[in-house]
Order: sequence, then structure tokens, then C-alpha cells
Amino acid sequence: MEQSGAQIRRARTAVSAGFYLFGLAFAMWAVHIPAITSRLSLDPAVLGAALLAVGLGGLVGQPLTGWLIARFGSRLASIVLVPLAMVTPLLPILAPNIPLLFVGTFLWGAVGGSANVAVNTQAAEVEAAMKKPIMSSFHGFFSLGQLTGAVLASPIYAFGLADGRGGAVVAVVCLIAALILIPHYINVPPKPAVPKVAGERRGLGYPLAAVFILSVLCFLCDMSEGAVGDWSALYLSTVRHLPEFIASSGYAAYALVMMVSRFAAGPVITRLGDQRVVLLGGISIALGIAVVVLSRWAWLSPIGFAILAAGAANNYPILISAGSRLPGIAAGTAVTWLATGGLMGFLIGPPIIGFVAHVMGLAAGVGSLILFGLAVSVGAALHRWPERPAAVAA
Repeated sequence: MEQSGAQIRRARTAVSAGFYLFGLAFAMWAVHIPAITSRLSLDPAVLGAALLAVGLGGLVGQPLTGWLIARFGSRLASIVLVPLAMVTPLLPILAPNIPLLFVGTFLWGAVGGSANVAVNTQAAEVEAAMKKPIMSSFHGFFSLGQLTGAVLASPIYAFGLADGRGGAVVAVVCLIAALILIPHYINVPPKPAVPKVAGERRGLGYPLAAVFILSVLCFLCDMSEGAVGDWSALYLSTVRHLPEFIASSGYAAYALVMMVSRFAAGPVITRLGDQRVVLLGGISIALGIAVVVLSRWAWLSPIGFAILAAGAANNYPILISAGSRLPGIAAGTAVTWLATGGLMGFLIGPPIIGFVAHVMGLAAGVGSLILFGLAVSVGAALHRWPERPAAVAA
């Protein structure tokens, strides 16, 4: 079904707004974690298990969503899952006891992971329709939503609304906005698998091996992102002995540079291509961590996290876009595999850093991210990247 230019432009706006709302919903869950911990008197082990339940829910929900998208398309999935993802964070936020907290975190992970697959597949289809590298800008709106949620946390706590009332108000507003977006998603028929012709040689790159390689790269990239989120402030305060307000600046610098880099990525990707951007992104990850752990002056360490963000910002969006263009596999199925690889990186990365830190010290644990960044560059250099469609004028 051919989409008009006006439909595609409206879809781009709708998907951008969907990413923003998803980022805001994700942030609302994150900023309420201290309040939940205090209200239910959670010890670190129980909180860690509750956070793990979020990831396990995603690992269950994402493959199912990929199968549904392959059959019915990403439009229907986005229509259902994006609004649902606006209110599901309230389940753990309002949980009155620990058993219901675990139910809530699992369901939030399942719905959030499913919405992640749906909106990324819809974004890939809009990008393909526009024939422009705009996937990073969608993820920039997700980052903007996260920053908005972080800003809203201050008044929510200041006015005593962290008991769930503040989150409920934000959820209702986001739900209304998500419902308004429904008519503007585009409908792209699911891409059928391409049967192999007798005698045809496709090589190992397409499609399954390529999906595996891209999933591993997503895993490595998100290991770095998850580790920065969980360990940056602790490293800056305990190893580099920076004051608390400066220690928290490491993640703030990371998040800000991440957002700006994503919004500015289009011309860079057009000029350099997917492979070079991901390859240079891996080098930037390694260089940023080298500055963090090896710089002579402690105040340079937060700048190192910003350098890492500049490299990591566009790797995941580019990988998702590349996966959606692989021949012989439905876009939703490929996006599911890549999103699952990324989620596993988020889950496994921080504990790996913790294990290395336990054995060799936190500096060595954070420093091991250099290897992850170099591995991303090597993988990007060796992978056979699918071509983008010829660009058209806006």
C-alpha cells in the first residue's frame, strides 16, 4: 500500500511523539524507584530481583511481539502497545506489597519491551518510506522524554507526590497523547520471507547470520550504556573522589550528549554510511572510557563519559535500521532479535562490571568497557551491511 508524502510526514511526527512518550514513561518508572524502595522497605537484593523481573518480562514480551508484527504489521502493534506502555509503569509504582511489585515489574517489562519492538519497527518503516537516515532522530526523542522525566522528578518529590499520584497524572496525560497518535501510524504489509532459488548463493551474511551479528553488536553497545547508567556515579565518587554533585554529572553529560548526537546524526550517517559511523562509534566508546579511567586529572572523567555517549548514541538506532532492511526476514522479526540482544546487554553488562570490580577493582571493571567498544568496531568492520535506499529530498 503506497503512502502519500503527507501521510509519511504525519507518521514521522507520530512516531517521534511515540518515542518521546515512551522515554517519558520509562523515566517515570526509574525516578520512582527510590520512593518504591522506601515505601516497601526493600533491601538491595529484593530491589535487584525486582529490576531483573523487568528484564525477564521484556525477554518474554519482545519475541511474541515480533511474531505478531510479522503476521499483522507494526501499525496494529503500535496502536495497542504504545498507549498500554503509558500506564503499565503504574503497576509497580503503586504496588502495595512485594509480591505485587514483582508482578508489576514483570508486566511493565513485558509491555515496555513489546512497545519497544513495535515502535522501532514502525520507525524503520517510516525511515524506509522517507528514504532518509532518520532512525537516530527517533531515538533522540526517546532521550528527550527521559530528560523530561528526570526534570519532572524534582517537583514530584518536592510536592510529596512520589506516592504514585504524580506518576498517575503523567500517565494519564501520556495516555491521551498516545491515543491521539493512533490515526497517524502508517500501514506497511509485513515483508514475506524470500525463498532461496535453486543454485543461488547468498553467503553467510543473509539473513540469519546477519541478524545474529547485528544482535551481538546491539548486545555490546547496550552493555556499555547499561554499565554507564549503573556505575558512572559510583566510580566518579569512590575511585576519582569527586564531590557527589560532580559525580552525578557523568551520567548527566552522557545523557545530554546522547540526545544531541542522535538529533544531529542524519547528515553524518548520510555522509559516512552505517558501517563507518558504527566503527567510529566503537572507537569513541573505547576512547571515552580510556579518558575516564586513565586521565591524570579526575575532572576529565565526566568528559570521558560524554565522549563515550557521542560514539554510542547512534550505534543502536543504526543497527535497528540495518536489521529492518535485511532481505529474506520480516522487519519485525529482525528488530525483535536486535532489541532482545540489546536488552540482554543491559541486563548482563552491569553485573559483568560488578564481577570484574569485585576481583580487580572498580577501575578495572569500568575499564573493561574499552574491550566492548573495540569489539563493536571490529564487528562493524567485518559485517556486510545492507544498502540503504537512495535518498530523496525532504
